[in-house]
Amino acid sequence: MEATEMQADMGNKIRNYDIVVVGAGVLGTNISYWLSELFDSSVALIDQADQVAAHMSTRNTGVDHRPFYLDPVKKKMFAASAQKSHYMWMKLARQYDLPWKQVSTLEIAKDPVDVPVIEKYYKWALVNGMNEDEVALLDSEQVKEIEPLVHSSGAIHSKTDTATDFGILSGKVAEIAEENGVSIILGCRVIEIGETGEGNRILVERNGKREIITAGLLINAGGASSVGIAHSMGLAQDYSVLFFRGEYWIVSEEYASGISRNIYSVPKHTEFPFLDPHFIVRADGRREVGPNAVMVAGPDVYEGLTNENSGLRNLVFDRPILPKLRLFTDWNFISLVMGEWESSLSKNGMAERVRKFIPSLRDDHLYRRGFTGVRGSVINDHGFVPEAKIIEGNSSIHIINFNSPGATGAPSWSAYLISYLMQRGFLEGNRQKGSHSGTGIWDYGASLPVDD
Repeated sequence: MEATEMQADMGNKIRNYDIVVVGAGVLGTNISYWLSELFDSSVALIDQADQVAAHMSTRNTGVDHRPFYLDPVKKKMFAASAQKSHYMWMKLARQYDLPWKQVSTLEIAKDPVDVPVIEKYYKWALVNGMNEDEVALLDSEQVKEIEPLVHSSGAIHSKTDTATDFGILSGKVAEIAEENGVSIILGCRVIEIGETGEGNRILVERNGKREIITAGLLINAGGASSVGIAHSMGLAQDYSVLFFRGEYWIVSEEYASGISRNIYSVPKHTEFPFLDPHFIVRADGRREVGPNAVMVAGPDVYEGLTNENSGLRNLVFDRPILPKLRLFTDWNFISLVMGEWESSLSKNGMAERVRKFIPSLRDDHLYRRGFTGVRGSVINDHGFVPEAKIIEGNSSIHIINFNSPGATGAPSWSAYLISYLMQRGFLEGNRQKGSHSGTGIWDYGASLPVDD
């Protein structure tokens, strides 16, 4: 093995853990929670940020989505996870008085050609476990009766979609995991990771000092950075990632108060993982419209095209290059990207897109910019990867492409991951607890998205 920075820093402090989870977002916190509930193991949760859920787990719409729009065959695991997790998040929020406001969602057909899509969504909702009293098909007049400002050819009404704050929810899960014994190490920048015959050695920098952290098992839950972490360990080499910033505008209260529900529309470009702009109601009552999907150079580029951490070369030249080149020669994709930039540079561009279903929205109703978040969309030779992937190393697991509705389904999907790790032998040597000695906010067996 060639000399590395890690070997040069061998004299530094060493911390040893049975399991290290990289990434303290909604996924990493839930994984850590389940590990602390089920196993008598030393677990560390590490993140470069100075707080839990600092990025996409907080920088999202905050909508707890019911699985009415998820194909029960192609997205079976995400649909099942979203269905189970709705009740898990609700229990957590109510037990600890966290944001949880049932606002409901209308997914509208902008014109008659979209009506068969919402009819299909209704069937999917029932297959995915939603009750008939939770979801309904509405014609254009019924939509107008409950949302007079919305123009449509009909809609599916998901009555139990909920406004919450996944950053706050993730913070509470992390707090409970820490009470159960998980070591949460923030402001911890990973410099290098290497698999050894005995596990993993992780060189990190914290408070200007370098340390070695060892882990029998490494779980990479790094969100938009997860592909880069996997690549650094020689894994997931056939996957690449593109970063898209989603931007929102806050709608003036005077106008926004006339709409009481989330308003989504049937996506125009179903071949790409982008939603058309929508109108959302946040848990604090604020209304916003967006997002777009502005291609940027890295996972933390919240303004402009690039920053000091994410050079332009990351946008195109990080390997594998071929999947990106195929997309960049696809005129449909290029024209979509150009349109997304238009709605970023001008609020008129955003308002014009929303006026297709809320015709009375004026430019001056969008009085200032809202939050931005960056999503890492994974691609391979077949195009955009539709669902989360689990990549195995010798003593490491990498979750890539855990995107929307990832926050919605995180508690149940994380329980599934623990089941997967046990079945694949990654948790051998970690002694299971005879009974849950932790806080036990959720029941593990009941939380699994599908029968184990």
